[in-house]
Amino acid sequence: MKKLFLILLTGFATIAYSQKMKIISGDFSVLKDQTEVNVKLVIDKNVTFQAENFTEAQYLDYKKNDILNNPKKIEKDWEKWNEGWQNGKETTYIEKFLKGINHKAKNIVFKSNINSKYTLIVKTVWIYAGWSAGFVMQPAKLTSELKLVETDNPSNVLCNVDSPAIEGVGISENPNSEYVMEYGRISVAYEKTGRLLWKQIAKQIKK
Repeated sequence: MKKLFLILLTGFATIAYSQKMKIISGDFSVLKDQTEVNVKLVIDKNVTFQAENFTEAQYLDYKKNDILNNPKKIEKDWEKWNEGWQNGKETTYIEKFLKGINHKAKNIVFKSNINSKYTLIVKTVWIYAGWSAGFVMQPAKLTSELKLVETDNPSNVLCNVDSPAIEGVGISENPNSEYVMEYGRISVAYEKTGRLLWKQIAKQIKK
């Protein structure tokens, strides 16, 4: 029931945002005869957060104050939250993106840290963490620059995709628990980005 309510609440926005992903230049035709593609996730110091366009340091200060100003929370609660945040950046986000892009892929697989002719660079630009309040949830949103490059010559960009404000909803297999914490909701936005990008790729390589 809860999941149905969330889908009804955010469904129309999801459709609108999914239509915004588009190819700016180049194409994915070089992947037709490939079986593996390397994927590199970039989350650097230029990423901004929330509507205020916080730096990551500013956003973490905001979250720390928000948690510690709650009389029911203690320092360990902040430490636990921050651990989840760091784990998201280091492992969860790339894993969820790969889960999304490989969801319906056939005869080709996307992996991280592999030797392959081509590399897909997922450069994170902006993150909105969303919020959760019982039965009501605002999903995370993710803006990223997606580029397919030659692994040995990264300056050779074969395809450039614009992916603005993709909402992390519409994936029925995900448990409700993934939407409780900020880093959980963000991870779903990465997964959704992967799924939408595969649709763009599949149109061209027919796999």
